[in-house]
Amino acid sequence: MQPTIKDIAKELDINFSSVSRALNNKPGVSEETRKLVIKTAAGMGYKPNSIARGLVNRSTKTIGVILPDIINPVFGAIATGIIDTANANDYDIFLCISNWSNKKERDYIHTIQQKQVDGLIIKTVDDSNQKLFKDIQVPVIGHESWSTNINYTSVSTDNEKGGYIAAKHLINCGYRKTGIIEGPIYASAGVYRRKGFIQGFRDSGLEFDENRIFSNKYDIESGYSLARELFNSYPDTDSIFNGNDFMALGTLKYLEENNLKPGKDVGVIGFDNIGMAGLPQIKLTTIKQPKYSIGRIMINVLLDEIAIKNQGNENFPQRIMLEPKLIHRGTTCRQKTA
Repeated sequence: MQPTIKDIAKELDINFSSVSRALNNKPGVSEETRKLVIKTAAGMGYKPNSIARGLVNRSTKTIGVILPDIINPVFGAIATGIIDTANANDYDIFLCISNWSNKKERDYIHTIQQKQVDGLIIKTVDDSNQKLFKDIQVPVIGHESWSTNINYTSVSTDNEKGGYIAAKHLINCGYRKTGIIEGPIYASAGVYRRKGFIQGFRDSGLEFDENRIFSNKYDIESGYSLARELFNSYPDTDSIFNGNDFMALGTLKYLEENNLKPGKDVGVIGFDNIGMAGLPQIKLTTIKQPKYSIGRIMINVLLDEIAIKNQGNENFPQRIMLEPKLIHRGTTCRQKTA
């Protein structure tokens, strides 16, 4: 059992408040007593309760983080960026995974705030849920949340530009009969990627058939089933823009089972540039987003907002968007040169 301040006071036969002042570097005790208390506490294995200390100091040096899943390498990289940067600033992370459950997400928001965290970073399950952020009483940074929560700072890749780049690449490769398979229809990232992609066709003087858009979950199984649905409905499809790399892996699986060669018979492009996308067996053309940097920037901005709030000043929400980049590999053919 961990020793308490009362145990230290009893061991030294001094007042409880004197031990507390010494451990928290407060005035009211001599330097000799302070050194004795610290030495005794260390010898007894005393560890301060950061939450209890935070009730006094109004800071627990802890940040709450809620992500929808940790299996997708995108969120793993974002989480790593958050944790590394938090630790470098002497902050601890209280990480929760909602598993794409609205109920778990609401429960975690309540639980995390009971832990007296100094701030919160969240990627919401449903980006259209405008009421969710109203329940948060600490500074909060959202990932891809700007479309419905403009009162809070949001950090993301420029998804609209990423979709635009993907469209231009497929067009330059000579593809015209393109389909889109994407995640949930309410996901803001997908909304912006789709918008940018369609605009890319329009700016090239081409019409995009929006009946060729199919939505489900951001996973491999959905990529496979939606690719099948797309080809069943439109057998002339010559290319597919996938909502993320996981979905693209499902698309590639479907093509292989139907003797269609990516980059030759059908162009395939993903979004994210997860690690396995570059494997020689896959060679997926994709749009790279700076995942680790997203996590790093979110925590740095949050720490700034915490400091501003503690000074009694007002925070003004920002929309921070990072640049996407085309990674051209083997699942799309060579671009035509002018």
